[in-house]
Amino acid sequence: MTSFYNHLMWFTFLFTSFCFSLLMSFYISYMNQALYVSINMFSLWNNEMSVSFYLDYMSSWFSTIILLISSVIMVYSYFYMAPYSKSVYFLWLTNLFIFSMLMVVNMSNLFFLMLGWDGLGLVSFFLIVYYQNQSSITSGMFTLLMNRLGDSFFLLTIALFFYTYPDLTMFSSNLTDFLSLTLLLLTFMTKSAIYPFSPWLPLAMAAPTPISALVHSSTLVTAGLYLMMRFSYLLYSSYTLMQLLLILSLFTSFYAGMNSIFEKDLKKMIALSTLSHLGFIGMAFSSGLLHLAFFHMLTHALFKSLLFMTMGDIMINLNHSQDIRYLSSGMLYTPMSCMVMYVSILNLLGLPNLSGYFSKDLVLEMMNYSSSSILVMLVLFMNVFFTYYYTYQLFFYSFQPIKVLPYQNFHSPMLGHTLCLFIMAISTLLFGFFFLSHICSLTLFYPVPLVNKSLPLFINLIMFLHLFLNTKLFTSNSPMLNYYFSNMMFLSNLMLTLSSNLYYNLSFMLVKSLEFGVLNYSLNSYPKMMFTHLSSYVLNLSTLNPMKSVLFMSSFMVLLSVLI
Repeated sequence: MTSFYNHLMWFTFLFTSFCFSLLMSFYISYMNQALYVSINMFSLWNNEMSVSFYLDYMSSWFSTIILLISSVIMVYSYFYMAPYSKSVYFLWLTNLFIFSMLMVVNMSNLFFLMLGWDGLGLVSFFLIVYYQNQSSITSGMFTLLMNRLGDSFFLLTIALFFYTYPDLTMFSSNLTDFLSLTLLLLTFMTKSAIYPFSPWLPLAMAAPTPISALVHSSTLVTAGLYLMMRFSYLLYSSYTLMQLLLILSLFTSFYAGMNSIFEKDLKKMIALSTLSHLGFIGMAFSSGLLHLAFFHMLTHALFKSLLFMTMGDIMINLNHSQDIRYLSSGMLYTPMSCMVMYVSILNLLGLPNLSGYFSKDLVLEMMNYSSSSILVMLVLFMNVFFTYYYTYQLFFYSFQPIKVLPYQNFHSPMLGHTLCLFIMAISTLLFGFFFLSHICSLTLFYPVPLVNKSLPLFINLIMFLHLFLNTKLFTSNSPMLNYYFSNMMFLSNLMLTLSSNLYYNLSFMLVKSLEFGVLNYSLNSYPKMMFTHLSSYVLNLSTLNPMKSVLFMSSFMVLLSVLI
């Protein structure tokens, strides 16, 4: 019961914050204003370090979406994680992650932004290894290594910023050199799983399903893309980097969509769908469609979180099996989850007048109008084809004859659980319509021919006909082909080997150079003698009065702080 009150308390706090943030977002959007708050904390090398918040329409709307999803996940996770003994530990980790994410979204000082950025990677590691089995620990370590790589790029970027602009404010820098912009782009690509840093996202599905709904669909994976948009005034100055990002984003979306066709794990299929959409957002950003990319990032966060939540309900009825071929049996006693799942799937398809249609179709229209490359448009519509393909797989397997697993237990969702799904479904249906009026004031629209406008719907119709005319389209009996694509064309094995060897060789080099090299032979006899006498004196403290020992250690710490 205590755990329930803890979840209810955090839900109340987060939902109240969501309501306040929603009002603030409407005010900032319609008044076309921004709010900047700076609080001086301390002075470092004659430079004032301040905690600065910058609220414009991007940060306010993204914070609103994060708070909405987080508040719903608080109630959802209670019903999903109640059987586990460490639910309180899970609750505090989730709240720490939400706090870190809000720091990344709203901070404009790079020092405190780095604290939130580092907190995202560290807390996500503890959430991925929550089940403490071999699979989750392996996935967590690989995710941590990828995040550490991105953090190292970010630290180098901050060092270059600090060398030029010591105040470390996000919008005060005017760095345009190629090295700084490349490091900045690599930082964001690692966190958002853009190729070649993609394999960590499907592996991160070892985390509990509520974490997948919060972390790996709407917050952590979009943090890199969000900061990419915040630093767009710098990144857009490099045409070469934008073209490189366009190619990598297209390839990310392409191979994620292709791999999802052969994936039979429900959570990994949704993760690959998320990866495909991340590439789609990166492609829109690199093409100059900044506001449309932001719009699609928000709508995708809503319907993908909803899809993860409904799949979690279905997997509970499957004894936590994630095999898509048993999908119909898991939906037998969860009609509400089934209905809400179809709402999220239709958003994923981009059905007209749904949120997914408003954002995705606008990006396709603008790309079709502005792109001068036939190859880019060909790959783009191939990605659309793959999206329809793996989405219709969910329809196909949900209507298959029921296959009951051994010892399968069915449960009926509780009222609070159903209420969470209902809130997310309503938000998913209405958000695109209400937000589109704000997007129209920021982006110019051009007339599009009817053929180009109806092309995505035409591809959708073709896939729908294939669903009924050729049911073998969604099955593959080639084990080699399934293994090849389920391992993301062996990119997972390649990146795991490269990252492990990189960190091992770097650690070995540092130990050999420092511990057995410089530190061992560079210290002369005087420092050795000083440390020897100091250590012996500290060991003799055990014979002193406890009060004298405390006074000595306090004096030593004060002296050390003064010297530093």
